[in-house]
Amino acid sequence: MQLKSKLNNIIDSPVFRGTTLLFAIWAVGSISVYYFENKTFSTFQDAFWWTIVTITTVGYGDISPSSPAGRIIAVGLMFSGIGIVAALTGSISSIITTKKIMEGKGLEKLNIKNHIIICGWNGIIEKILNSISIISSEDNRQVNLVLINNLTEEKIQGILAKHEKLKIQFVRGEQVTEPILNKANVKEAQSAIVISEDTDVNSDDKTILTTLTIKNISPNLKVIAYVNQSDKISYLKRANVDEVILANDYETFMAVTHVMEPGVPQAVNQLLDIESPKRFKSEAIPKSMIGKTFKDLSDYYKNENQSLCIGLFTESHNVGFSDFLSSDIDALDAFIEKKLRAAGKSLSEENKVNLNLNPQNDYIIKESEGAILIP
Repeated sequence: MQLKSKLNNIIDSPVFRGTTLLFAIWAVGSISVYYFENKTFSTFQDAFWWTIVTITTVGYGDISPSSPAGRIIAVGLMFSGIGIVAALTGSISSIITTKKIMEGKGLEKLNIKNHIIICGWNGIIEKILNSISIISSEDNRQVNLVLINNLTEEKIQGILAKHEKLKIQFVRGEQVTEPILNKANVKEAQSAIVISEDTDVNSDDKTILTTLTIKNISPNLKVIAYVNQSDKISYLKRANVDEVILANDYETFMAVTHVMEPGVPQAVNQLLDIESPKRFKSEAIPKSMIGKTFKDLSDYYKNENQSLCIGLFTESHNVGFSDFLSSDIDALDAFIEKKLRAAGKSLSEENKVNLNLNPQNDYIIKESEGAILIP
């Protein structure tokens, strides 16, 4: 039924009808002029060429009909060509313009791949966009972004103007709904960031529902979720979120270390400042260092650009069995846990990004690992 509906829409479109009429006039005109001007047009190919040139440009004058019938046909082709080509061009321009307007309003399905989707809106998104802009500029990377929210068109245009170096597109609507996520082409996205909205008292619940919907559409998509309440983290884990960021997670640590361990919060601020030349960075390890020791790798970075390698990371797509057990273990969960342990299976949750900070000097570098650096 959907295929039939699409075919009917195509057939009913002005572009299809105009194109069909243009080809019909082309064919009839070619046959007619070849019949009446057989001496002038020695081959049907010449008639075919002359007809399309007459329809689109009113002719070049290289070949022209000489009989009254041929000239009448030429006049008919000229007038019909001007009208049909103008109407066809107008229809195509109208479709393109309408599509652009719909995209600008966030109402059009986007044709985009390997992009980052940002769901929701609060003040932190400005910082996220600024950070992405800085990192992409440093790496000379083109980053495609799609925002999903209910901001007004004026606010969206202001964001696009402010971050014009980024390639940002917009979808208007509720991020928890599957049709809206499909408009952002979530199936072919690179990753998604889900933000809790300041104005919504149930923002964490919306974050959980959004994560569930995204993972239902695209199970392998990397999803990073912001939440305000720590008791919501377990629900996000069950939704198979890749990373959770808790709002104000570092405020207590920073307050205490300012008093108890001066120097530590200042160092943390500099390491986490996106504009700092000494901020944390990660990069792929050169192939020449694979199979060598961590000390060799540390010496390499120190000698190469005075960078300090503080550890290694690997990206993993494994999921622990504990993700499928409820937080309040009942008899069934306890039975499953007991059987899995008896089988030698790990129940621990496995992070999608695994860290190995400050490994032993004789640790052997593996091919799948990357380096965490302080420049």
